[in-house]
Amino acid sequence: MIKKLTNIKIHNNTIIIDGHDSKVHVDGPCLETALLVDDNYILLFVTLDCPFEEGLEIYLLDLQQNRIIDKAQLGLMYYTDFFSDLLILSEKSLLFDFFGVWKLELFDKPKRSLSYLFSPPYGLYLHLGAIRPLSLIRYFSLKSND
Repeated sequence: MIKKLTNIKIHNNTIIIDGHDSKVHVDGPCLETALLVDDNYILLFVTLDCPFEEGLEIYLLDLQQNRIIDKAQLGLMYYTDFFSDLLILSEKSLLFDFFGVWKLELFDKPKRSLSYLFSPPYGLYLHLGAIRPLSLIRYFSLKSND
């Protein structure tokens, strides 16, 4: 189940949960929304606060391990947009708008991923969609819904 949280803040790029420093750092100072997923994970949407070149960082924080286990980045050079229209579709999926409509789906269990081997070069990939860090395991998928 996905539900919105109000007890999460970001201070000096550190996640603060219920007023306590989690010691987990993120890129970006502006928390757009925080969602609790299955009582074990927090899904964070964080903007970079960079006028005329805004970016959105998406983080999945494992509460048991107190660390980021998956992330994605959206953004375009010389463009700006606003995170908006968050819509929870089900217990494992949601839609939101940032440079178009995106669908995020959480996996029931981690999946192996080799998609980074087939990704276009960084600059081209940035214009086509989300940037994902090198990882052999994914906890969520992110696809353009336009």
